[in-house]
Amino acid sequence: MAREYRTIEEVAGPLMFVKGVEGVTYNELGEIELANGEVRRCKVLEVDGPNVMVQLFEDSTGINLSNSKVRFLGRAMELGVSEDMLGRVFDGLGRTIDGGPEILPDARMDINGLPMNPAARVYPAEFIQTGVSAIDGLNTLVRGQKLPIFSASGLPHNQLAAQIARQAKVRGTDLREPGQRPGSRAYLHAAHGPHRRRVPGLREGHARPGHHDGHHQLRRRSA
Repeated sequence: MAREYRTIEEVAGPLMFVKGVEGVTYNELGEIELANGEVRRCKVLEVDGPNVMVQLFEDSTGINLSNSKVRFLGRAMELGVSEDMLGRVFDGLGRTIDGGPEILPDARMDINGLPMNPAARVYPAEFIQTGVSAIDGLNTLVRGQKLPIFSASGLPHNQLAAQIARQAKVRGTDLREPGQRPGSRAYLHAAHGPHRRRVPGLREGHARPGHHDGHHQLRRRSA
């Protein structure tokens, strides 16, 4: 059950301090309701007895210490997941921003996940063909491996990333290979802080997978 407090003590940039709380835990999700009814989200960063420090996910402008209230939801941040997410665009909080209908989730997943056990990891052995000869020949990529792209201002790193996403395929799981096991893949492109003038190019470049201005787009690609 959500607990509400009108005990906001201070707001400093993206941080807010609330006193006199009970039963609030680290990483718990919260909502701040302003006097005009607007709701903003936050999460608990630190608990010190009856006092907590929370991080705001949105602007702190307009938060009045005496008229605003905070409610803690008793859970960490979750994301509703469904196959209907494929091909859609979301903001950083998982809300749709492409003008389409809301997602009806099949399940809700804690975004924090669980600690990884390196000893339980399957040995990476599935070759990913990117279609870029310098990568395939000199820096071979396998499934489960990261591919960092180091670049500088003015170089076409966005175009390269989009090209790799469009062309990449795991050998032996692609429908275009006769006699091999069919398979399908989903791509998630997430960018943080791209310049606004680059957003149309990013979305066009990822017309099969895609991304928009710090927001997520999922697209299934069946080869």
